[in-house]
Amino acid sequence: MANAPASAVDALSEQMVRFTRAGHAMRVQLAARDDSGIEWAAYSLLFHLVTGGPHRPSVLAEVACVDPSTVSRQVADLVRAGLVERDPDPADGRAHRLVATEAGHALYAARRERRVRTFARIVEGWDGRDVATLTDLMARFNDSFAALWPLLLDEMASDARTTQEATA
Repeated sequence: MANAPASAVDALSEQMVRFTRAGHAMRVQLAARDDSGIEWAAYSLLFHLVTGGPHRPSVLAEVACVDPSTVSRQVADLVRAGLVERDPDPADGRAHRLVATEAGHALYAARRERRVRTFARIVEGWDGRDVATLTDLMARFNDSFAALWPLLLDEMASDARTTQEATA
């Protein structure tokens, strides 16, 4: 399979910047209307637990591509809010798994429904095949990203060390 031309990759990177900005703007608006005191990022952990089932905190951190200390802090907020609970891990009684509560499932369902309504408005007037094509391509992109993420983390850490050594 041939690699995409550099100009196409550059154009993709520009569109991803625009997409990220749009996503950030939506999150800011939604967070401004959320009086729960829970960080937006914590909701992504809840969503992983609802869609993927119970996880140990370390596995949740890996799945969500975040640092374990971040998971600890955000899960504590979710537990306080009654959206997540800690259950003993049946495979290892010394460990615990994080489980979405009924309230967590209900919140997920409400937010998902709102998200679907929002995206329906965004693609209103689009041909259904175009929506399906975009969905397939985004899934492929996300799968490629997930597969490459550990290597990207290693490269970023190596780049950071090289930068620190050069400035020391």
